[in-house]
Amino acid sequence: MREQPQMRSKFGACAKRSAAGGAIALALSGLPHAPASAAKPPYGNCVAVTKQEYDSAKKQHMLRTRYTEYVRTGLPGRRHYWYCR
Repeated sequence: MREQPQMRSKFGACAKRSAAGGAIALALSGLPHAPASAAKPPYGNCVAVTKQEYDSAKKQHMLRTRYTEYVRTGLPGRRHYWYCR
């Protein structure tokens, strides 16, 4: 008979943790999803690219071609890199 109160207390604690975890997950899922790079592109037809892609194009002297260009925006330490068509 003594085991039942202990089992009830363990079950109650587990249920409380599950409910708390569910509440946190529900609260986080309700937040708006913002992209990592929230900066607006310089033109309407630009897509974000990595610094490595930008540096590779710079090394190959292809930052600007006849129909496309790579653009770097932002201040040092907060740069954003774009590929525009």
